[in-house]
Amino acid sequence: MVLFVTTIRVFLIALITTTAGLRVAAQVQDSVKESSPLIPVKSQSRIYVGPVAGGNRSMYASGFQSVAGAVLCPGFTHGSGNGYYVGLSAEYLLGSPKDSKSSIIARVVYNYLPAYYEEKGDNLPSLSPDGQDVNSSVRHVAEIKYTVVDLEAIYKLNLFNSNFGIVVGPTVGMVLSADREEGMELVEPITSVFDSSLFNPGDVEYINNGRAIITGRDDIPDKSSIRVAVKAGVQYELPIGRLLLVPCIYYNYGITEVGPSANIRIDALQAGIDLRFVL
Repeated sequence: MVLFVTTIRVFLIALITTTAGLRVAAQVQDSVKESSPLIPVKSQSRIYVGPVAGGNRSMYASGFQSVAGAVLCPGFTHGSGNGYYVGLSAEYLLGSPKDSKSSIIARVVYNYLPAYYEEKGDNLPSLSPDGQDVNSSVRHVAEIKYTVVDLEAIYKLNLFNSNFGIVVGPTVGMVLSADREEGMELVEPITSVFDSSLFNPGDVEYINNGRAIITGRDDIPDKSSIRVAVKAGVQYELPIGRLLLVPCIYYNYGITEVGPSANIRIDALQAGIDLRFVL
């Protein structure tokens, strides 16, 4: 999480520094155009469109369990992971385009919101390199790959007569997938492998040279087909001629559950860039 936040900070600082020179050049070019009687002045548009992209730090609150043979996992309760989003946006300025400080932004966004879980397990017999039984500690793991296409309706308000703004609005998404994989991993000793006699043939898949097993894969069977959320955040508009470069940070709060049986709800911290071209 610290690495994710630090990376975003460095990226935004570099972005602002890079665009400063472009803004100066664009302002000089605009002043030349305005001073020339040969170039007619166009009326200012109130519509901006363009692509959006960024990163997701997804955070899961859940309450599902995994059964591996006779070993019951105590329960997966909190998971997290790094994903991404890409999409398109259309912004409509409210009031006079020249002096507008508020707008409505519609976005269509593909979101990838994964999570990884890890829970301490019991001690199990395993095999040493010479085939002897040894007592080993294990951990239970799970991974969920959740994808959704969101429709967003965002209200933006710039504060203090500046380009800094706050944004808030609902999102409704069509869930594409909720793939889940569960397993166990040996922790210590580092040279041991799972004893295949503990599991029925075909019940598990051995990976990582026998130090990990996959106990199950599924697309969460009772997953909801719709995800409803509310997102709020901040943004800063960097004008470059007739283009807006907009760094933004949101908190995406999930209202609906992924599925009743898994008792999963997903929140996400989102940071990215909007490019908005004036029409």
